[in-house]
Amino acid sequence: MTMITNLPSSAAAVPIGRKIAAYLGDRINHWLAAWIARHEREAARKILLSFGDRQLRDIGLSRSQIDGALDDPHPRG
Repeated sequence: MTMITNLPSSAAAVPIGRKIAAYLGDRINHWLAAWIARHEREAARKILLSFGDRQLRDIGLSRSQIDGALDDPHPRG
């Protein structure tokens, strides 16, 4: 027995409202992730700036390297 159905493709079956909601959800998630990352970076910067020179030297940083270390936490080379 063969059954024929006329189901639209999945892309065409999604209503425009759902597409808009998905797009807005993605934008909100992206914005929120960027906001969290910015606040985490600032918190780490404040902590590192509160360290003494000896503490910074113990972790392999100088005061002038703090911002660079936060921009690229995994330097290559």
